Amino acid sequence: MRKSILASLAAAAIVGAGGFAPVYAAPGDAPATPGTEQRGPGPEIMGAILDAKLAGMKAALKLTPDQEKAWEPFESAVRAAVKEHRGAMRAMREREEKGEHLSPIDRINEISDRLAKASSEIKLVGEAAKPLYDSLDDLQKREFGPLLRMLHEGMGHRGGATTEHDGEGGEAR
Repeated sequence: MRKSILASLAAAAIVGAGGFAPVYAAPGDAPATPGTEQRGPGPEIMGAILDAKLAGMKAALKLTPDQEKAWEPFESAVRAAVKEHRGAMRAMREREEKGEHLSPIDRINEISDRLAKASSEIKLVGEAAKPLYDSLDDLQKREFGPLLRMLHEGMGHRGGATTEHDGEGGEAR
């Protein structure tokens, strides 16, 4: 079992190498507009990476049919949080592209609002994860934490601060 978990983690790590930000492509997101410089993978690739990380986590846990039922709400909550984060980053980028700049006070308020929303999304992921986690056996529970950290790894934001990657195709900030 340990070998299959390591193989799943290795596959997901290879796919996710290079500053993965789970919050990535939601189906139907448009690619960057022509002429826009893009560094790193685009939304489609980031979506595929999220898919691979979720699939790797699910495969590594080796869920029973009963546990599979609890997986679906967890995965949906993760995807919703990812989509919300992407939307916030897209709106911020669009405003900057239009040349709209916030005052320092407005920027602080925007960060506060974004953090509150992110907190709410994380809470929903935690609530959706609880039934899944409670259904796991001891070995699966030991693996769940590291797998969840791997899924979260490199999300592209640390609190309200702007980081090197904004989670949209790895564009440098």
